[in-house]
Amino acid sequence: MKFEFYLPVEILFGEGSLEKAGQVAKRFGYKAIVITGRKSTKENGALDRLIESLKKNGAQEVIVFDKVEPNPTDKTVNEAARIVVEEKVDYIVGLGGGSALDSAKAVSIVSSNEGYAWDYVNYPEGPRLIPFLNRPVICIPTTAGTGSEVNRYSVLSNPIRKEKLVLSHSLNYPKVAIVDPTLTLSMSPRLTAITGVDALMHCLESLTNKVENPFAEELAIRAIKLIKEWLPVAVEEPNNLQARTYMSYAAMLAGIAIDKKRVALIHGMEHPVSAHYPQVAHGEGLAALGPAITDFNYKGNPQKYALFAELMGYEPKPHKAVVALQDFLERVNLRVSLRELGVEREKIERLTEDVYMLSRSLFVINPVEPSLEDIKRLYELSYEGF
Repeated sequence: MKFEFYLPVEILFGEGSLEKAGQVAKRFGYKAIVITGRKSTKENGALDRLIESLKKNGAQEVIVFDKVEPNPTDKTVNEAARIVVEEKVDYIVGLGGGSALDSAKAVSIVSSNEGYAWDYVNYPEGPRLIPFLNRPVICIPTTAGTGSEVNRYSVLSNPIRKEKLVLSHSLNYPKVAIVDPTLTLSMSPRLTAITGVDALMHCLESLTNKVENPFAEELAIRAIKLIKEWLPVAVEEPNNLQARTYMSYAAMLAGIAIDKKRVALIHGMEHPVSAHYPQVAHGEGLAALGPAITDFNYKGNPQKYALFAELMGYEPKPHKAVVALQDFLERVNLRVSLRELGVEREKIERLTEDVYMLSRSLFVINPVEPSLEDIKRLYELSYEGF
């Protein structure tokens, strides 16, 4: 058995941990910028509570950048990075869902190095620029799904190029993750399901792909058990703090798992969907594509797919993983097709080309290496719903 594990993130987990933000942040300086979305953190009071904690503990100025959109763009990151440089900001706080956290980490890279956000994303041939510096980042999630608070990834969209790619570097880890499950209580049942399914897909792909890391697989296994039990409860009982706590924990574990084992074809095929259709939430796209791709993949790693089926409460046989996933999506009201999400059938050809051009690095670690024809067929199967 061999594996490597590196996680330079201090984690504060638990109810009320948001109030510790100021104590944690004061080591990083006196001038902060909060990177957040347009309204949810204002409406649920999280933004005001964060600013109060920062100022109570010595922050002399807190700038709020509240322009982060779902599927955040390189333009948004560049705009925030310019403010960080001009205002001589000491540290960055990401507050919100995965979009806000991904953006905050990317702002740190762009504001500390030359170039622009898109210079640092990973094309198959590698990024155009390599970062050498960063600013301290504190990540505070208000959803339970992406795990961005504990990993090196920032997923960014370029609306001009219609591309969605990943910035991945050891300097892109946050310094601190503050995971307060009470911040997720205001999520709607739909958003709870969307983000929770993202976490489940992180587990499924990190468990079954070809990257070897038994430690990370154990994290994925634990997270699958928690998601199976507690995501339906969180969807049905939004104010159930126990369910919210276990989902926050599961999402964090899954975020660490993909940091060590990466994802695979489900994510690789979803990114072009939400790049061309930014109104599609990442978790929705994963839900639409997951069953067909799981059916394609399970013969490539039958042992792990049988384990997934068993963890989800089904007979431990590889093909049962497909049924387990379909039934679970139905249970959390996220059994959807690409057509229902607004994807046009005539766009399948372009989506297929984008996967082949931009996500080839995932092909070799996918349980079954796909051809161009395989990808097109999987989009077609997912169009009407598998």
